[in-house]
Amino acid sequence: MKQNTSYLAALIAIFFMTACGEPDAPIGEKTVGFHTKRSSILAVLDKDKPNKETRNAYMDEFVATSDLQCQQYLSKSLEPSEENKKENSLYMNIFDTASTIVGVKTLTDSAKEIYNSSNEVTKKETKSAYAKALSPEIKRGVELAREEYAKTKLYTKKYKLIESYGYVALEKDLKTYDKLCSHEIGLLEINKALKKMQKIPSNAPAPFTSKLVIDPAVIASKVEKVNKEAETKINEAAPKESQETNVTNATS
Repeated sequence: MKQNTSYLAALIAIFFMTACGEPDAPIGEKTVGFHTKRSSILAVLDKDKPNKETRNAYMDEFVATSDLQCQQYLSKSLEPSEENKKENSLYMNIFDTASTIVGVKTLTDSAKEIYNSSNEVTKKETKSAYAKALSPEIKRGVELAREEYAKTKLYTKKYKLIESYGYVALEKDLKTYDKLCSHEIGLLEINKALKKMQKIPSNAPAPFTSKLVIDPAVIASKVEKVNKEAETKINEAAPKESQETNVTNATS
């Protein structure tokens, strides 16, 4: 009876493991960046009996699950990295291009001055404010990058035989898809969209597409608002800093 109970328990455990898809990373294991949690994926990649239908079903489920989780991840982790020089450069390019398109050069000059402030507290707060203000555009940029990758690098391989596009190759593509869910990718896509708009003649008709949502005028307006709020804080803090300096000099 004991053996039967143990056997039944083992069968139940195997059933739940296969029904829930691949397990997530072990508890306590630190992962850098975004990684899709696969526990809700029902399709199972049977390595002993690989086939095209299961591969394609897994691909579809992964993309749908990953897209949902990616947007949730971006909502919680849009804080810019202080050490990421590439990110800083991307913000500068956005300021430049948006202000050029809109025709307000003082906007980008002011943004750069505040963004490169020697006051570390002001710099950190302003970077965070820019990230929050531009979060819809950053998220849309990530969506565009992932949509393009899914269309050109994933879905085009569905017709391939399992022998030419197996589970190992699929896994490699899915890991790349995960890497496209990042703050930096969103900024890159904003820059690409702005550069493309810069080349369009001012009298050209607007493209008939819902994907044109990264509007330079909206970005410029948001940057200007953050600039003004940052300048107000700097001006309010200046008299206090001056008073503290005078007190220090008087007591020394």
